[in-house]
Amino acid sequence: MAVKKAGHTGKARTCDLRLVMEGIRERESRLGSNAVSFRCVKDHNKLHGNEEADRLAKEAINLYPEDLQIMKGGLKQAWKRMREEERRVKGAGMGRVVKWNRKARTTYVQCYTGKGNLQAWCHKIGKIEDPECRKCGRYAETGKHVALVCTHGEDIGWRWSTWEDMDDRARWAKKEKNEKGFNTVDLVETFFSKIDLC
Repeated sequence: MAVKKAGHTGKARTCDLRLVMEGIRERESRLGSNAVSFRCVKDHNKLHGNEEADRLAKEAINLYPEDLQIMKGGLKQAWKRMREEERRVKGAGMGRVVKWNRKARTTYVQCYTGKGNLQAWCHKIGKIEDPECRKCGRYAETGKHVALVCTHGEDIGWRWSTWEDMDDRARWAKKEKNEKGFNTVDLVETFFSKIDLC
């Protein structure tokens, strides 16, 4: 249970969990250290608090049914299915990313997953207060924003509008002449090499 672990370690990984922990600490400061306790409770056992929690959870899911639909099997399995589906999508590097330099690979993965040294992710896990883009300052700095939307991208070679468009290898390969002949340059790799997420 995330709340119990956060209580033991003192670390809350998300803003929502931090709010829950602050509420618990506030209650304990008013009513004493035994004011809050956690117990496993079987579902559908007619306990008022448990029934109310179930009702509120179902109500929350119905607010945005197109965004989140948890089927039988639970949340963990739903996330697993969603990640597997994302890997099947064309815009997942299509194998060529492994041939890129390390900086380009790292930046691509951080942008594609939305995790890593992105302002929106750091804000979500509570490391910073403002998720705003460090380059354009107009929107939250998500991976999609950095790779596909940010105006700073235009200055360093961005020319695509979707992850699938980015994977069109023939379109973004450019031949450059050097002393040994011709060298093929991957413009997408060059783009991700120039992005600075530090």
